[in-house]
Amino acid sequence: MRLRIVEELWGIDRRTGKRSVNTTDNRVFPVVAGPELLEMPKGGRRFTIDAVDASGITVTVHCRNQAASRSWVIPAGESRFYLPHSMDGGYRYRLFYEDETAPNYYAIGMQVEKAEGEHDSAQSKFFGAPVIPSAWKDRFHDDIVFFAQIRLSELAQLDPENRLPHTGYLYFFLDAEMYPSDQLDMWVEYYPGEPDMIVDDFNEASPIPQGLNQDWLITFHAAVPGQDGTKLLGVPSDPDVPAEGAGLLLQYDPLDFDGVPFLSNLDGYAYVFFGSDPADFDAVTYRVVRS
Repeated sequence: MRLRIVEELWGIDRRTGKRSVNTTDNRVFPVVAGPELLEMPKGGRRFTIDAVDASGITVTVHCRNQAASRSWVIPAGESRFYLPHSMDGGYRYRLFYEDETAPNYYAIGMQVEKAEGEHDSAQSKFFGAPVIPSAWKDRFHDDIVFFAQIRLSELAQLDPENRLPHTGYLYFFLDAEMYPSDQLDMWVEYYPGEPDMIVDDFNEASPIPQGLNQDWLITFHAAVPGQDGTKLLGVPSDPDVPAEGAGLLLQYDPLDFDGVPFLSNLDGYAYVFFGSDPADFDAVTYRVVRS
């Protein structure tokens, strides 16, 4: 077991109201109780492990103002979130008591937000207008729905085992010919370079009702394996859903997408699982599981 502390720098643009989050540090510490300070130098926060027993570990953050110091008990396999008091930004921390010997011991959380105003069209997102290699422009028919694009450099610090590539893009497309059936096909494509063509009207002719033409921008953060919500890697949040192939690639939670018609009546999740070879994205499987 070990303690992982992930530091993120967040802020709010006062003009647009947009929130930005960037991972600035990701450190692992041995689980040993004592006075040794666990330093996060960029944000200036210091932690100690105060106790270790069968139920978990006790961790304290030490602040200059001692009244602001806090302690948490973190059970094995769980995490805690520390957000110092701030109105418009600063450093925040995610603390994980993790078993690095367990398969799929971490996940990458995905916070999504509907895009408003100007933004980088090539960043990670669901729906809207994909930015693709121009060589692909004639590959798609009207039943294909652009589902998501992942700019892999954005999550590199959150994937210590390199389960995903850390350069290029990962694209998710749905063949929606059988919509509204749940029995749709997912097509996942890895592109190692930089795409050069935006397709503004990709989802306009899809069989799914209008509502998929808006970009939903993704911010990534560290997460425990079974975390609820939309995420990459880890394990399915529903304990009754067994992982298939080489494990979970993507979990989609429609509750994160207010106003999007796709699976809006779903009381569970849509999953994309790796095939037996995690490097072969052609072999993924797609499942919708209703509670």
